[in-house]
Amino acid sequence: MYAELGLFVVFFLIVSVIFLSAAFYIAHTRLKRIRYFANLAVHIMDFFYKPILAIYMFIYKSPDKLHKKMTDLKNNAHRHNFKKTTDRIILAPHCMRHSDCKARTTRTGIQCTSCGKCDFAAIKALAEKYGYRLYIITGSSFVKHILKNPESKGTDGVLAIGCAYEINKGMREMKHTKLSTMGIPLLTSGCYNTKIDLKYFEEQLIAYHSASLEKESNIIDN
Repeated sequence: MYAELGLFVVFFLIVSVIFLSAAFYIAHTRLKRIRYFANLAVHIMDFFYKPILAIYMFIYKSPDKLHKKMTDLKNNAHRHNFKKTTDRIILAPHCMRHSDCKARTTRTGIQCTSCGKCDFAAIKALAEKYGYRLYIITGSSFVKHILKNPESKGTDGVLAIGCAYEINKGMREMKHTKLSTMGIPLLTSGCYNTKIDLKYFEEQLIAYHSASLEKESNIIDN
């Protein structure tokens, strides 16, 4: 019995190493741009998340590289399905607001007044231009209130802004839902005035918007 158990453990370890090696190979090569391979790597790394996290903490003393890698893979894996969505929302962290923000907070997050003191005025304008509803949240508990809100009925796409850790965490939590998710990483960290690359942000919105228009055009033509 112990011999069989030992063989099983050895077999499991060998298979685990093979799968993890494959996942990291995909993450470091052009294969990560191919949806099938990116999705395969995502499933493997999600399954072995805790052991991989421990390894990264031991080697790098920080999980940042791991979360950035996993976020990048998930964006590549989800991009195709996200382009098919038609009712999208943006979830953004409150740390992007100005330290002197006067906006009030409700059950669905901070209600931006577009005062211009931080990037949210520009983000809000771009969100409205490309058909997104913007929600500025102070914690993950707000997400359930947002998704239960009547105006969010029918939401099928979530574009999350945040640090790589929060984006990866959110994507892992939503993987068993019908929502398609994408992430836009922050350029800086902190409690206030964190930033994103607004040019890159708009480029992503344009790309997904163009895909939606093409889909609608195909439906009408058919």
